[in-house]
This record gives sequence, structure tokens and C-alpha cells, in this order.
Amino acid sequence: MNRALWWAGWVLLAAIVVHVVALVATGGAVTGPVSLRKPATFAETSWLLCWSVGLALPWLRLGRVRRRLVVASVLAFGIGETTIMAVQAWRGVPSHYNFTTPFDAVLMRAGAGGLAFVLLAGLVVLLTGTRGSTAPPSVLLGVRAGVGVLLVGCLVGFVMISNMSGVFQGAFASGFAEPQVGYLGPAAATVGREYLLLRPHTHGGDLVLLHAVGVHGMVLLTLPALGLARAGVPERTRLRLVATMTVLVVAGLAGLAVAAFGQRPWDSLPAVAVAGLAVLALGYVATLARSVVRVRQTG
Repeated sequence: MNRALWWAGWVLLAAIVVHVVALVATGGAVTGPVSLRKPATFAETSWLLCWSVGLALPWLRLGRVRRRLVVASVLAFGIGETTIMAVQAWRGVPSHYNFTTPFDAVLMRAGAGGLAFVLLAGLVVLLTGTRGSTAPPSVLLGVRAGVGVLLVGCLVGFVMISNMSGVFQGAFASGFAEPQVGYLGPAAATVGREYLLLRPHTHGGDLVLLHAVGVHGMVLLTLPALGLARAGVPERTRLRLVATMTVLVVAGLAGLAVAAFGQRPWDSLPAVAVAGLAVLALGYVATLARSVVRVRQTG
């Protein structure tokens, strides 16, 4: 089953290259609701998720049935979501919050609802594999923390879908109160000027960056833990490095959540808050760099 995750990862990596080349060749929009960037970014997230889960599974205690459930859920989400994003981008219509036609509505509900819940169930099953596992504590911490952060990212995504907007304005599930007809996404004035994942001038709290960091939880925490273990770095050192990265990522995620759910646009945050988030990010990068150095020294 792991082989399927590796092959899917290669396919998704190819999808990234194809869409980036197409985006450059066509000179299309990089931001906004309609862009070839969207299938590229979803393919990137799914590619890394497939390989992260593929590397983590051998360390976990999962029977054949649960292992297959995890693999199937990751494949369904990764391939399915990327396909939906690609179909809508090449059609030139929004992939999110779009109910303009019955076909658009089916893709929206299947991707944002069905496939997301499938992944959520698979991640919960994946976590059960850490119980009774003989993996070192650093590996178990990396898996649990990485999947936990990923689950937070998924929950933030559900908030976005429930409001039909990546800009939080103090309500939950407000998008379900209106007829699901046409494009229900936020107005350009609500989003403000975009710089890829950075949207400093939103009219409310920005959930997109919080979501983006969260869905890379296994990349940020699980992969470093596995890399340190495979290199044979002493367990005490591994546990210290993984724990430090976990604290930094969770603290950074909490800071982003406070700003987003407090409806505070980036351009309204005090300088000390922005500096604090920057310090956490730099601290993570520095700890990751130390981990790479230890791996190279041990190897």
C-alpha cells in the first residue's frame, strides 16, 4: 500500500510542474478565485501529505484494514481535490464557493465536504496507530504533533467553507444561511490586496495563512522526526529537537489563530505581535537547520 502513496506523490509532483509551467506560459493570474496556481498548491500539499504518511506508516501499529483505510483516504483526498481544482481552473471558473451550475455545486460539495471528511477520518485512524507502537518517543511525538496540527488546519478549512470565505468576520456557518446559488465567495474589497498566501488588508481576520500552515503539519513536524530517527541521531537529542519544533509551530499557529478569529487584519496588528510571530518562524527554521546538521554529522 505504501507504494501507492509514493506513485501518487510522483503524479502530484508532475501536476505541480505542469500547472506552474502553464501559469508562466499563459501569464495567468497568480491570485484571485480563478488561477492555475490553485491546482498547483493543492497538488503540492497532497504530494507532501502522501509521502509523509508513506514514511510514517512503517513506524505505527496498524493492522491491514486500518492501514488500507488510511492510504485510501489520503489517496482519495489528494488525487480527488487536485483533480477538482484542475478541472475548475482550466474551465476558468472559481473552484471554491462556486454553485453557479449543478456541476460546479457537485464539485464544491464533493471536494469541500465529502473528500475532506474522508481525509479527517483517515487521519483519526492514523493516530490510533501510535498506541502500542514501539517507535521511539521522538517519532511518536512527531507523528502525533504533525497530525494534530494537520487536523487543526482541516478544521480551519471547514470554518472557511461554512462561511464561504477565508476572511473571518465573527460568525460561523453564515454561508449555510443563504441560498447556495452562484458564486458565494468574498468580495475583492473584503479580501484586499493579495500577495500569494499573504493578505494583509483583509476586512476581518485572515484564515488562509492559518489553514496553509496547519495542513503542512506533518511536513513541519513528522518528517523532521522521521529524518532524525532514520539517521540514527541519539534519541535524547532527537526528542529535544522535535519538542522544540513542536512548541514553536503550535505557538505560531496559536498566534495566527488569535489574529484571525479576533478579526484582526495583518496591517492592524501591533509591531510586537508581528515580530513575535517572526521570531517563532525563525526559531523553527533555526531548529530545523540544527536537525539537518545533526543528520549530516551522524550520516
